[in-house]
Amino acid sequence: MNLFLLRAIMLIGLLQLANCHLRDRARAASDVEYHDDLQYAAHAGALLDLYTPRAAADATPAVIFIHGGYWRNQSRSYYRAFTGLYQNFGIALAKRGIATAVIDYRLHPQATLTDQLADVTAAASFMHENAARYKIDASQIFLAGHSAGGHLALMVLWGKGPTFIKGVTALSPILDIAHMRLSKDAEFNASLTTPFFGSGEADMLHSPATYLKPTSRPALLLYGEKDDDYLLQQQQKYQSAFAEKKLANAKFVTIPGADHTTMVMHVNTDKDNISDAIAAFVRTNTGEISHAK
Repeated sequence: MNLFLLRAIMLIGLLQLANCHLRDRARAASDVEYHDDLQYAAHAGALLDLYTPRAAADATPAVIFIHGGYWRNQSRSYYRAFTGLYQNFGIALAKRGIATAVIDYRLHPQATLTDQLADVTAAASFMHENAARYKIDASQIFLAGHSAGGHLALMVLWGKGPTFIKGVTALSPILDIAHMRLSKDAEFNASLTTPFFGSGEADMLHSPATYLKPTSRPALLLYGEKDDDYLLQQQQKYQSAFAEKKLANAKFVTIPGADHTTMVMHVNTDKDNISDAIAAFVRTNTGEISHAK
């Protein structure tokens, strides 16, 4: 083996060991309690990491966070050693008094949209059924997600998902598959949109915007001021359309200065203007919760 390559591998290994040591020390001193690699369903890879407030006196609300990646990539620990994703959501919300599960789910092309919705539902059901074990209020369970994860969260909330789910915070969610198709190039649609969603009427059936009704449970939809163009177009279109129909249960908010990436990357940093919005949405729909940053 090339000597330079061998040294590089050894250095990476040492850095990983050091990172694990520092992580374990930080966890021991943290006001957040960590529950890693919890199996929420029988199939391989159905895992979540749960972050809970260590000093909570009472049962807390819970959020299940669903990562993005256009339904075909990323994970709950996506480049975590370098970016902190997506444990930053768990830590930030647990510090604000909200238990937070960050989940993996099956991905395209091995999985279908039906599989992914089933995984989100199974993770929510796991949290509901194990609420007492983790000091969670089973009546106060929410979903949150970014991009494709926001799409899945809204499909579960406004579709046929469990009635115990109280609401959703969706970051840069895709609301309209037909509009996404028109906004993307032929290669993207041939590799993802058509094989994953189908075409024609299927676009409407797989779009969260189709299902919002006056009786739907509430959702907070956050878009970055500098988000992807087609997402900002969807925000503008449906903010107007929902307002015309007096559908007040979907609230749109623009995050100043944020783009599609910083919507998640800035969480749990000094530039975080997402976590307080999620916590406020939860408080609005549950009553006050104690929190400390």
